[in-house]
Amino acid sequence: MASDQVFDIIVIGGGITGAGVARDAALRGLSALLLEKRDYASGVSSKTTRLVHGGLRYLANFEVDLVAEALRERAILRKQAPYLITPMPILIPIYKGDPHGRAAISVGIHLYELLSREKDIPHYFTAGADRTLLMEPRLNQDGLKGSALFYDHQIILPERLVIENIISARDAGAKVLNYTAAEKITETGDGVVVTARDTLSGTAMTCRARVLVNASGPWVDDVRKAGGIDRTKIIYPTKGIHLIMPKLSEQSLFIASRDGRMFFIIPLDRWSLIGTTDTKYDGDLDEVHANASDVDYLLHESRRILPGLHLTKDNILYTYAGVRPLAFAGERESRISRKHRVVVEGRTGRIITIAGGKYTTYRNMAEDVMDAACRKLGKKVACETGRKPLAGSLPAELGVYLKEEVPQLAKRFNAAPETVRHLVHMYGSRAEKVLQLAHDDPRLAEAVSPESRDIYAQVLYGIREEGAKTISDIVLRRMHLGITSSRGGPHAAKIAETAALGLGWSNDEKKHWVEKFAEDLAKEKRF
Repeated sequence: MASDQVFDIIVIGGGITGAGVARDAALRGLSALLLEKRDYASGVSSKTTRLVHGGLRYLANFEVDLVAEALRERAILRKQAPYLITPMPILIPIYKGDPHGRAAISVGIHLYELLSREKDIPHYFTAGADRTLLMEPRLNQDGLKGSALFYDHQIILPERLVIENIISARDAGAKVLNYTAAEKITETGDGVVVTARDTLSGTAMTCRARVLVNASGPWVDDVRKAGGIDRTKIIYPTKGIHLIMPKLSEQSLFIASRDGRMFFIIPLDRWSLIGTTDTKYDGDLDEVHANASDVDYLLHESRRILPGLHLTKDNILYTYAGVRPLAFAGERESRISRKHRVVVEGRTGRIITIAGGKYTTYRNMAEDVMDAACRKLGKKVACETGRKPLAGSLPAELGVYLKEEVPQLAKRFNAAPETVRHLVHMYGSRAEKVLQLAHDDPRLAEAVSPESRDIYAQVLYGIREEGAKTISDIVLRRMHLGITSSRGGPHAAKIAETAALGLGWSNDEKKHWVEKFAEDLAKEKRF
């Protein structure tokens, strides 16, 4: 990168919002540079409940506009990445003493259906106790009054949607750098200068742009401070944790806890996810983990709903935790709005901060940010992200593509159809590039673990095409293996051998990154 190059936009933050902003900027024909201090999606974007959803519970706070926005964006994302996003029925069991009864929930789910733009999704309905138990016989029958069923979408690997946006931004002309931390931001008369550092090599660099976008999620106020903006903080961080367990139910459940908060129990392939909590957080943003009280709360409420499973801490395979960058404070954590807020600030108004928002609404958030940036740049260019395809977008409807292309790809690359189908659900149309790697070197066609259909070609592809630089990057943020019960731990040494082909690691470096990967996995079992 030439030190004298001046970008139109520098984006700080490589989560879903920053990646979306970089893609939006590049598709508008602007020069853009994205800086992420760790790996793409390593922050809150990989710590979600793994849903692309409208936020049914926000209707209880009368945030109809937020729900409508999210459902509109849900429809766009499903159209752009159907290989990653799958509609999923969710059951709300209703018990005596719950904060909302069957009549209120019925009104809510039908309003949700009315606001939805996806008319191919089955109708929502309410049911009595007997029909509810037919749908999920493991539910606690004591006090059960009935249930409601509605639809939202699951994204098993939200990290992959971040990578899709990163690659789409890069393909459209943006420069994207992970492991590059912005240390100082200085406003000049006609732009912004960022002093940054490669966090792996320690190399310093200077980057210049006409406008800077602060899309750093929970770290928004840290970046503002680096830019000399020391006014009142605009982020109210709350922590959410999740538990990964052996499969508890085939049915997704959305449950009202005894204190009025809501949480999910959701199938996650061969496992189940329980989450999330919503509590104020004032600790180290770089070291967020589940603690005993978080875990006890979710286990206690889950045992109340599924008493026959006798859930204990021994059932937990691992946990993960993240911090939501909420934009507004002053209320109980679970009632703080998820609306986003665009703030034009800095001495010359060349720093644009995006705070709050939801994973699902990232595309619209990025559009609002870039509209503000274009006004500052004096450019009139429209947003293209709602109609332009993502990097892996398919040339046909998903069902048709799977039916027609999978057999042909399996034959062409001498691969098992199940493996091809798995890769399509990971990479969309880019699966062909992974298959080509495996075809060129049959060693890369080998499955990494019996827990997943991932193959070693994905390790090399994650490095060469998706910017992975460590084993944690490869496994936890680019492969299905990262959500399995072992998370790839037993296979780390062999993964490192393959990674070394792309990263040129010495034996000592391979050992170092295997040990670092083990440390990362161990952190998610400390509770």
